[in-house]
Amino acid sequence: MIKKIILLLLSTSMIMYLTTGCWNNRDLSELSILTAMGIDQTEDGKIMVTAQIIKPVDVSSSGAGVSGGGGGGEKSFVTVSSTERTIFAALRSLLSKINKKIFYSSSQVIVYSEELAKSGIKDYVDFILRDHETQFKSLVVVAKGTTAKEIVEQAYKLSKIPGGYIRETIKNSKSRGFTKEIPLLGMARELSTEGRELSIGTIEKTDDLTSTEGLAVFRKDKMIGWLDKYETRGYMFLTGRVKSAIVEVESTDNPKEIIGIELMKVSSKFKVSVSDNKPIEVSVKIKVEGNVGEQHSYSGQSAEKVCKSLTNCLEEKITKECYSAIAKCQNEYKSDIFGFGIHVFDKYPNYWRKVTSVWSEKIFPTIKIKVNVDAKINRTGLLNKTIKIR
Repeated sequence: MIKKIILLLLSTSMIMYLTTGCWNNRDLSELSILTAMGIDQTEDGKIMVTAQIIKPVDVSSSGAGVSGGGGGGEKSFVTVSSTERTIFAALRSLLSKINKKIFYSSSQVIVYSEELAKSGIKDYVDFILRDHETQFKSLVVVAKGTTAKEIVEQAYKLSKIPGGYIRETIKNSKSRGFTKEIPLLGMARELSTEGRELSIGTIEKTDDLTSTEGLAVFRKDKMIGWLDKYETRGYMFLTGRVKSAIVEVESTDNPKEIIGIELMKVSSKFKVSVSDNKPIEVSVKIKVEGNVGEQHSYSGQSAEKVCKSLTNCLEEKITKECYSAIAKCQNEYKSDIFGFGIHVFDKYPNYWRKVTSVWSEKIFPTIKIKVNVDAKINRTGLLNKTIKIR
């Protein structure tokens, strides 16, 4: 039912997006430019929305419900919060605390709190998608160990606009395979797709910076747990989302020697087999190509030996990360965030119709999954051995 509702909303939202014309154009000076939004659930079950708004130079930061200032002068933004019984009422209530209409299309990121994500996020996705001013490309994250309000209110030394800073840290973490970059529209699609559960990137508060490494795992629209950054990278390898990354491996000759391998090409393929009275079998083939980017200790081996040793280490490391992600999702969370169910549906539609209602909780945990990693290291560097200091 959830999937049907969201599919309908997606269709309606896209029509509204495509047909919105010049009739709704406004001068930017008449608008409050939103860069980030946080959505929390309070202890009494109400919804608190916090908006991060770029502050015009000639506007004072004073006023009820508005915070600003600091940072060796003044912050370049203010935050406004409102708490109501519904997200609709909370968003409308924000307008009583500022003097301009909020321009939602400029939003860079939407932060959901952990408590709200655990209680179910469908309604909050529904409402945002209904708004014709929504920026479908806003990236979505779940706050870990803190509230969405604290994330949105935090100032960062490295950027004047926190919303833009958070968005770029997500992209940087994604480029290393340590998180998933998912926009609002992509999140809605995952919620509405049969055979795959939702997963969203995370954000943690760390002093004057943030960490955007890891993944929030959902079953239906409720969050049920976390993956750490290496489990997340295993998920990214399995789903073909890693485009480039640096993987550090230990040398087989010297466990203290850490070698950095830069991956240039990554691909993955699923093969599903369903037989009567037997567990479903899934074979995942992952191909990676890379170059040695860094090697710390002295090695007197030939280039051929070094290459073979590093290839084995790389394959073992990626395989381990993949199985770690699979084990946690199968045994602890019972959530098919990998989309194995999609491949079952494509190849065995009749079987899928029988198991779709119990797929994640009953069938997915019993699947036998085999991961095969085929690595290729194109070059080990210009030197067969590192520089040796006399």
